[in-house]
Amino acid sequence: MVTPDPGDENAPTQRIDPTTPTTRANPAVGATRWVTRVFRPGAAPPPEPGGAYPGPPPAPDDGPTRVVPPGAPNGTDRTTVLPGDAALGSAPADGTRVQAPAAATGRPGTNRPAVVASQPSGGRTPWWRVLLGPLLDWMARLVSRVVVGPAGDLDYAVPAELRRRYQVLDHIGAGGEAVVYLAEPTDSPGRQLALKVYRPGHDINRELLDRLRARGTASPHTPAIQGYGTAASSWGEDLAWEAQEYFSLGTLREVINQSPMDDEGARAVVRAVADCLHHWQSELQHNHTDVKPENLLVRSLDPPVVALTDFGGAVRATMSRVYGGQAVTEAYASPEVVEGRREAPAAWWSLGVMVHELTTGRRPDRGGNWLTARNTEVDISAITDERWRLLARGLLTLAPSTRWGYDEVAAWLAGERPPIRTASRRRPINFAGTSHEDPPSLAFDLLDRSDTGAMWLRSHWSELRTWLDREVNDYTFDRSYLTGLEARPDLAHVAISALAARYVPGMPPRFRGHEISADGLLALAAGDASRHSVVRETVESGVVGLGAQHWCPHPECRSGGSGRCALLERVQHEVPLLMARVNETLERVVDARPDSTRNPDAPRPPASHEIDSTWARAVELVLSPDTAAQHRSLLRRQSWHPQQRSSAPNAPWWSEQRKAALRDGGDQLASRSAVLASLLLLPEAARVGGSIAERERADGRARRQDRWASLGGSARARWEGAQEKVATARQRRAVAATRPDNPALPGDPTRPQEPATAKEKRRQDRAARRVDRTMGQIQRAMKAGRCRRFAYPAALLGLVDGLGRAVRPGEGFFPESAFVTDAYTGLLDFSDNPLTEGAAALTGLLPGGIGAAWWFPVLLSIALFVLGRTAAKSTLKARRRLGAFRLAVAGSLVMLVVLFSTGLLALGSGVLIPLDGLLG
Repeated sequence: MVTPDPGDENAPTQRIDPTTPTTRANPAVGATRWVTRVFRPGAAPPPEPGGAYPGPPPAPDDGPTRVVPPGAPNGTDRTTVLPGDAALGSAPADGTRVQAPAAATGRPGTNRPAVVASQPSGGRTPWWRVLLGPLLDWMARLVSRVVVGPAGDLDYAVPAELRRRYQVLDHIGAGGEAVVYLAEPTDSPGRQLALKVYRPGHDINRELLDRLRARGTASPHTPAIQGYGTAASSWGEDLAWEAQEYFSLGTLREVINQSPMDDEGARAVVRAVADCLHHWQSELQHNHTDVKPENLLVRSLDPPVVALTDFGGAVRATMSRVYGGQAVTEAYASPEVVEGRREAPAAWWSLGVMVHELTTGRRPDRGGNWLTARNTEVDISAITDERWRLLARGLLTLAPSTRWGYDEVAAWLAGERPPIRTASRRRPINFAGTSHEDPPSLAFDLLDRSDTGAMWLRSHWSELRTWLDREVNDYTFDRSYLTGLEARPDLAHVAISALAARYVPGMPPRFRGHEISADGLLALAAGDASRHSVVRETVESGVVGLGAQHWCPHPECRSGGSGRCALLERVQHEVPLLMARVNETLERVVDARPDSTRNPDAPRPPASHEIDSTWARAVELVLSPDTAAQHRSLLRRQSWHPQQRSSAPNAPWWSEQRKAALRDGGDQLASRSAVLASLLLLPEAARVGGSIAERERADGRARRQDRWASLGGSARARWEGAQEKVATARQRRAVAATRPDNPALPGDPTRPQEPATAKEKRRQDRAARRVDRTMGQIQRAMKAGRCRRFAYPAALLGLVDGLGRAVRPGEGFFPESAFVTDAYTGLLDFSDNPLTEGAAALTGLLPGGIGAAWWFPVLLSIALFVLGRTAAKSTLKARRRLGAFRLAVAGSLVMLVVLFSTGLLALGSGVLIPLDGLLG
């Protein structure tokens, strides 16, 4: 860029020549090139529109060279730079030339240059290419379909059913609602047709197409219909389509682009368009709502004859998105279209715009918004010819009742001067400094300035009623919306919505400044909680039902013929029913008494903002039923998820509601209302469940303390009883030994013995201790079988741990089930703790790394099973049984260390990996 020096204020201005325009490549081309490079590495990429290949040009001698034998197609024996690496159009070195691409082959209408691939000397295709060529081509088409998508390939954009009926020749064009192809029927080659495939969500006017086919006779102003219907796409969607006559001369847009035209040519175009509109309105009895040059197909140029197409315009609101400060987006739409009036004068307004374009080369300027355009005459001062200005003024009259039609246009073409009629004026009504002469203008202004309009209606509602009765004489509007607004100021916004639904249904419905169409209401319900009160008010006040009276963009609603939005009507009907069920649940479980007398296990009444959020969830459930699965998943996670679980399941009344919410059976109303009630009461359930859990823990601690106290007291009593029995026995033996009247017999153990020496006494004490120790071992051995209570569970956990170590992949486990994914994620989070690190360090001390082997916990489990059986076998010696008991205790402790060495990850894998296989 040329700029003067900053310090030189007197530097001369230099003219900057425009740069060469940059060519933007199709976004799908990059993906296609990538697929080509992957599956055809020897092929050259397609050239850019400018003729050069992408990337920087290489040096002249970078490319490989080969000698073309004499007699080859290029006719020389000079070396040729293969285009695999060189750029087309680059300057080759001396003695080297760039081989030109071969002629394009393929479908008619495509300009795809043939790619010259690297081949071995002799020009023969390698054997592997011949063998694997069909497979590589199929894989390239498959990956192209996945990467580029259906819209990137001509064949895959057309459903297979249509490809069997029609041979697609070329791509004509694409718009926001359909893609048009040049095709011919397979049963009659040579007959070219325009095949229009609508995008998902768009439909055709079947009633009009049925009428056109039923007429039988062809008309120069309507295209011949060859077929129409629906076909399933390769992605399982039903796409509407129509096949009609192909016009090779294009549309009237190409003719108008030559404007300004001479007087005779412009008159011929006006006559052709007027005849076409007259045919549609008088013979077909149909008002087309989207008359514009792009929808007028040229049948002939001398004289001009046009045919009107785009049959979706009969059911489409051309100004459905015009509102407030936004500019009028549809330049050919008449101002009354936003009022919901699809009458004959709207088409003649479009002709007036074309007249201005024919004579001046541009369309007339419109106002900044619809209200300005509705009340301001169109400026036609750019038309210099007085007669053409008369035609434009007659066609661009704001009032539909005084606008010119076919009779006036025909008279003007015959040289006459039809008069410009003016509409009768009413006494205007003044709103906030603006005068309005008709209800649509006032309704638009009230909706545009809703807050100011609500304040104005609270004090001027009676004046508005009188104006509608006496000046407008319109008794179709329900006057109950304009009654008692000073006592109920909140109903002023409802009255504005009612006025908009009656007089400007072509606008999107709004309430308190928010759009309440199906998409807008869903955005409010799923958005910030501060707007949920607006959602509740729209449903409770019936404004959603008023919004259903506006024009609906959904094809399924338009096809019903009622002209109402079925989604909004369903919201207005179902959401109050759902909330009535929720209120019944609240009355049953909520304790609204004061805190001093309230049941501590009963929930408190929810706050007002929580009720508003429940209304918003109900709207979201009706408009987007898939959200029910997300809410149910949240309710399930309250029991098991490591991060999202809560104490709510401890509350019995909430568990009952959750069980009803998870029962997705036939009664959708009961199931959805239970979902809403469960989510509404979830915070209170967590609070109540936490207190219940704390009480249960306290009761458990008290029961354990009592149990230990009773166990300790009974053991002490038994020990004291045993000591008393031993003392009594010793006393009896001492008494018997000292009785004088007891003659001792030889060998009688009760005979008094001689006093024993100290050595003999120590020997007797040792023998007594051995006897006591043996008896103690026998007593403990009788209870050794109890080790099975902990040895067998530890052995079972060890088997599962070994299974998890064996089946868990080395690169990691990637589950497919959402439940398994959440559980495995929780295990991964738990395994990262100091206890795991310490246990892993202990098992790492084992030789040979056996602590990490899968068979180690399995072998330890088998040993625990054997030790448990040994300790419980009564026929074995007491010492052996007691040893088995001690080994079982030690083995169980070792098993715990082994389990925690992986952070319970291997144990969980042994359960979750097979479970994922079943669920997946």
